[in-house]
Amino acid sequence: IYVIFRTLDGLLGRYLPYKIPGLGLVLTMGILLLTGFLSTHLLGRFILPWLDRWINRMPVVNQIYPAVKQLSQFLFGGGDPQKTSFKQAVLVEYPRMGTYSLAFVTHEQRTEVTGTTEKMLTLLIPTPPSPFTGPVIFVPEDEVIPLTMPIEEALKLIVSGGVVSSSLQTAPNHPSHRY
Repeated sequence: IYVIFRTLDGLLGRYLPYKIPGLGLVLTMGILLLTGFLSTHLLGRFILPWLDRWINRMPVVNQIYPAVKQLSQFLFGGGDPQKTSFKQAVLVEYPRMGTYSLAFVTHEQRTEVTGTTEKMLTLLIPTPPSPFTGPVIFVPEDEVIPLTMPIEEALKLIVSGGVVSSSLQTAPNHPSHRY
C-alpha cells in the first residue's frame, strides 16, 4: 500500500502543475476499493466458480480437491460457520475412566439412541500436532466438562503438544466449577 501511495504521489507531483495535499492518499484508497470490488464481484462470481468446475473435471485431482477445499473452508472460515467450526473446548474422560482428553464440540443433537432422550455431543479428540485429526466420539452432554479456554488457545495447546498451555478452568455454570 505504501509503494502504491508513493508511486501515485510521485506521478501526481510530476504531471500536475500544482500540488494537491492528500490526493495521492485518496487515489490509493480508490485503487484499493476498486481492487476489492472487482475481485469480489468479477473474480468471486465468475472466475472462481469456473476454476472450481475445471478442477473438478481433472482426473485424480477431482478425487483430492473436494476434501482439500472442505478442509481449507474449515480452517479459513469459508462456508457456513455452524458447520465448519469448533463450538467449544471441553474435557472428556477418554480413552479410559480417570484420564481426561481435550476435545472440541463439533455438533450437538437430541437423540434417543441410548434408550432415553438426551443431548449428545459430537466430539473431535485432536491428536498432536494436527488439531484436525483424531477420533470422533459421541458423548452425553452431562459427561463432558466445558472449559473457559478459547478455541484458539486449545488449538495452540494441541499443536504444541502441551508445551504452550493455558490454565484449564471449567465454565462457571458447570457443577465441577471451583471458586
